[in-house]
Amino acid sequence: MNFLNPLFLSGLAAAALPILIHLFTRRRPREVEFPSLEFLSEVHQSEIRRLKLKQWLLLALRTLAVAAIAIAMARPALRGSAGGRSGAATTVLALVDVSGSMNAAAPGGGTLGSVARRAVDDLLSTLGPSDEMLLVPYDRAPHPVTPGPSSDPSRLRAAVRALDPGAAATDHAAALAFAARSLAESHSLNRELFWISDFQSSGFADSGAMRALAGPWDRARIYLVPLAPRTRANAALTSAMLAPTETGTALAIEAAAFDVPAGDLAVSARAVTATGADIAARPGSASDTGASPVAPLASGSPAGGADLGRGFLALPSRGRASALIPLSRLPEPGGEVRIPDDALPLDDARWFTSGPAATLRVLLREDGGPSPLRLALEAGSPASGLTVEAVSAAALAARAGQADVIVIADCERLSPPELQAVLDFWRAGGALLVALGSRSDPAFWNAALRELGVGALGATESAPAGSAWRLKVSATGHPALAGFPSRVGEPLSAARFGVIRACDPGRGRVLLEYDGSHPALIEAPHAMVLVTVLDPAATDFAVSGAFLPLLHQAVKVLGRGTASASLTPGDRYHAPASTGAWRILDSQGQEVPVRLETGGGVTRIESAPLDRPGIYRVMRGAELRSVFAVNPDPRESNLAPESEAALLAAFPAGRARAVQPGADLARRVREARYGRELWREFVLLALLLLAAEMVIARLGMGGTLPAAQR
Repeated sequence: MNFLNPLFLSGLAAAALPILIHLFTRRRPREVEFPSLEFLSEVHQSEIRRLKLKQWLLLALRTLAVAAIAIAMARPALRGSAGGRSGAATTVLALVDVSGSMNAAAPGGGTLGSVARRAVDDLLSTLGPSDEMLLVPYDRAPHPVTPGPSSDPSRLRAAVRALDPGAAATDHAAALAFAARSLAESHSLNRELFWISDFQSSGFADSGAMRALAGPWDRARIYLVPLAPRTRANAALTSAMLAPTETGTALAIEAAAFDVPAGDLAVSARAVTATGADIAARPGSASDTGASPVAPLASGSPAGGADLGRGFLALPSRGRASALIPLSRLPEPGGEVRIPDDALPLDDARWFTSGPAATLRVLLREDGGPSPLRLALEAGSPASGLTVEAVSAAALAARAGQADVIVIADCERLSPPELQAVLDFWRAGGALLVALGSRSDPAFWNAALRELGVGALGATESAPAGSAWRLKVSATGHPALAGFPSRVGEPLSAARFGVIRACDPGRGRVLLEYDGSHPALIEAPHAMVLVTVLDPAATDFAVSGAFLPLLHQAVKVLGRGTASASLTPGDRYHAPASTGAWRILDSQGQEVPVRLETGGGVTRIESAPLDRPGIYRVMRGAELRSVFAVNPDPRESNLAPESEAALLAAFPAGRARAVQPGADLARRVREARYGRELWREFVLLALLLLAAEMVIARLGMGGTLPAAQR
């Protein structure tokens, strides 16, 4: 016997109420003096015993009736064959993988996603009138189609028809954690988890994550439905970025191979243009009021002159390869690079952006000639994604409103109009990078640093003879430090610093430091402060391999929130925003929901999760403000699965089994679904007990009076 709502067993305490009422209302005999005994009738001892028996019987019936109601509310049930077949309610939770790898071709035609839909349809056919299902598609996060389990077959079938693999990465552990919470909240006798997936091994970030995950697995039946693609041999484009060359611009591409035949892989690049009249204006050339329809983007054909270049990748059987594809021209707003279709068509194309709208506009203010910081920022422009304009003191205030990021490179001080323009730009949500070196005057800069939330700038300090400082990581997980050492205290590079500047970080977050008391890179709200002396006599950091990527990534993170060349499906686009009507359009011209958020005096635009790969356009009214690309996560390209033995071992012994989709799935489910709930029987028992109590209580109520009282 099991109880599905065991908390209601506390109601058994109410069974003591009839006993307590009997004890507190029982009458005690009173002595009454009678002048004569002629008015008293003789009471036989047998009659007294009969009345006492009746009282105890009524008390027992009332107590048992209350106890039966409490037990019925606790929902008693029998498990196993003793309960009969299909007698108890069942909660079915269907976890359905809809990540990018489920777009792989299935053996019998179609994709793994279509096989998953048919498997869920088979599950629906096994549900009875009292059963319910919670359908949970998942990729990088679970997306339940209903707030809780549903018993509406039509709604569930409509949701199944809408199941379609997307392009996002897989997180199996997050989906299983959601399933554990949902099944733990169920009160059904039968709880079943159906996990339908290709069980891609790259979706398990930690091999021990499932074994450490608590859940009601010992009280549920777990069915694993593994789906295998037609072939697991797959080649994938993992990167496509513009790269400067001596003869012009090329496309730097990278591909990954997973057990494919080694050899040359054909690669083609095509421009992406607007179909029809593209009314989107170039940045700064249109009014920012009103919203006009914008044509969708489409890949051109070689016949239309949109072929940008072709080449080959020397791809190994397993591993990575890279190549440069020379481009005939720089397309606007971008292009598409493609390899021949294979097991997973999703990763056979990759999008890249180019042109003014794809670059961050950087205003650089410095004293003297070109500094190492300026040379690093200008390297590879505009293919680097940065357009750098060095401005004079007189031009900074006039040009500040047209910049995405302002960089102040080791200036001694700024004129009052300059400082006011920079601070106004920052207060309005603009991004700011301040590099403080040997020229910077602390008496001037400390007032500006306090405005940013950073403490005071100190004097320069020299290392003892024969020693030097190293630049070390102070914070992990920051996008500006992507690709660098990830452990706190680990050196960023082998560069040595003989002279550094002291600085109090104040309320800022220290990203890089020389030691515990000397920060080097401080993050403030939409601003960064780089405290380093770049003079060749003081350090070799400016010529180290870490300087240029660190600087580029910091500027890109400030300007658009990420240093990556593209976003991945499921990411959100966010960037500083000014007043106006903002929109984000995908490659089909459809609007992506956006919202403007204001906090700390800063307004930023944030999109809903971006689902489809392609090129997106950011519009302010009719003005094209920016373009960005969304590309599949390279982790989805490895179709190797987790072993079935490892998956089964993650659950209690005997609770999980692997089944194949099709008729075998429905048959095995029906064979295993036993059990019967007994709450109806206990409700009926309570009613019978109450009815018996009423009948017995009425017995003897219609008797005649004794002869002496007539």
